[in-house]
Amino acid sequence: MFPGALYSNYKSHSKHPKMKKLLLSLMLLLSSMFVFAQAKSAYSLVVDNQTNCTQYFIVFGDEFCVCGSTYVSKTIAIPPVTTFTYPTSVPLFGGTPKGIVGAKILDGTPGCTPNGGTVGQDVCGLPLSYGFLNISGNCVPCQKTKATWYPTIQSCQETAKLVFTP
Repeated sequence: MFPGALYSNYKSHSKHPKMKKLLLSLMLLLSSMFVFAQAKSAYSLVVDNQTNCTQYFIVFGDEFCVCGSTYVSKTIAIPPVTTFTYPTSVPLFGGTPKGIVGAKILDGTPGCTPNGGTVGQDVCGLPLSYGFLNISGNCVPCQKTKATWYPTIQSCQETAKLVFTP
């Protein structure tokens, strides 16, 4: 079909009230899905350790509003009952600001255990939480811990939050 035929088909269907309502409903549904689409990355990150154990994690991201892991931080250790704030990704990845997508959570100090899980933006297919038994620096169990990612919702310019709780 050429464009003129599509227009004439639309024009002939639009004379019917039910077809008009159906088309309007479809347009409203599609536009609401676009408006409420979740952001794929964050501009900044707050990490809150509410446990009595040091937590280890690695942050990853990509260009703004892109799901990916092109950029990866070094392993970060956050002491017990401490909050870190990263106003941009520059302290994490260096260079210019990038999008923050998620974090690899290590079960303990890198010298004791290589195990871990991942949390991050659920729109990118990442889980929002990860539960584990934290291993202390001397390689003994410290505490059952849950890492929870609070994603950005409306904009890639928002702040995501990573919270460690007992």
